[in-house]
Amino acid sequence: MMKFAVKEWAELISGPISMKVQDQRIFKHADLPAVKDKLSITLRLKIHKHSSDWSTIFHKGTEHLIRTPTLLLIPNKSSLHARFTGNWDSNAGIWELDDGLALNKWYHIAYTLSDPEKRLDIYLDGEWAGFYCIEKVKTHKAVFNDGPLHIGRAIRHNGFNGEISNVRYFNWRLSPEEVMEDFINESQRKPIVYGSKIALKHLSTGKYLSTKRVKYDFGPNNQQYMIICNGQEIDTENDVWTLIETSDKGINEGDPVSLNNIIGFKHKSTGYYLHSHNTYNGKVTPISKQQQVTLRPGEIGVDDEWLIRRYNPTTSYDTGHLMNGDIIGLFHNKTNKSALYSHAVLLGDGSQEVSCSGDGSESNNKWRIELVN
Repeated sequence: MMKFAVKEWAELISGPISMKVQDQRIFKHADLPAVKDKLSITLRLKIHKHSSDWSTIFHKGTEHLIRTPTLLLIPNKSSLHARFTGNWDSNAGIWELDDGLALNKWYHIAYTLSDPEKRLDIYLDGEWAGFYCIEKVKTHKAVFNDGPLHIGRAIRHNGFNGEISNVRYFNWRLSPEEVMEDFINESQRKPIVYGSKIALKHLSTGKYLSTKRVKYDFGPNNQQYMIICNGQEIDTENDVWTLIETSDKGINEGDPVSLNNIIGFKHKSTGYYLHSHNTYNGKVTPISKQQQVTLRPGEIGVDDEWLIRRYNPTTSYDTGHLMNGDIIGLFHNKTNKSALYSHAVLLGDGSQEVSCSGDGSESNNKWRIELVN
């Protein structure tokens, strides 16, 4: 039987988030991509203050010397200290890299480790910065473990004083080209602001939130279009929305969008608003009989308000500002914050049913927000 290696990766922290020396995020081994003998971690880091002691950026393992992988900052100057556990040495790797990280400056860091290739590599801002090679290639091996991954404080050492974002865990050794691509993609990552043109991609099925302008039958004085998910490519006529504020709190176009706030979505082509309402009088979706989501004309109202949150595996939801590519949940504010939902249930025209359902914990509640030029 043929066997295939499956490449998987996960973004554990989108961020950016602030961290103090006692702060930590912990990710269970079972929640990470399955690793056999290779892995990579990439992240963006800004240090606010050097520490007089060792500071942990990340550490995977249950003990101080069960540590594949680990990355620390050397005391007083925050030079990178990249280590792993071997079967011949429980503390192998790069002792110190260069002169240390400057304060209040963002760095992109990549840690790549491969037992078959017998090497550990570190990259800074996409450039190769240091390496460690296992010399006795027939007998010496990197030892991987099934312990949790700590970001920040771990086991024996405190964490760091600064900010971190875009922590990604890969189950393969990134090539130099892949490291550079990861660096370039993050350096070009853009904020989403009020007035941005966006599309919402359903994470589970890959289809975009859309309309075919099919009307729900609410009578002649209540014209609302059904919301669906349609194609896997953006239809600029039906899939594009303008992000707007709803609170009248003096927010201006171009202002950043704070997470965990109430916002609205105006459909670019029709000028209607993304809307939902209660299920009274049989107002439910055609197949699954859940809460309807529609496009509604007129002035924006309370039924057009949505709470926006960004997903994070270790806390309920992230804080900070909305960025292009974030994985989000949208919760209808008026109807007990039921979450925007879609699934692979097809309507008669082949489009995908959309509703409000659940508390946001299902994969079918997750959407990727994308800037549209």
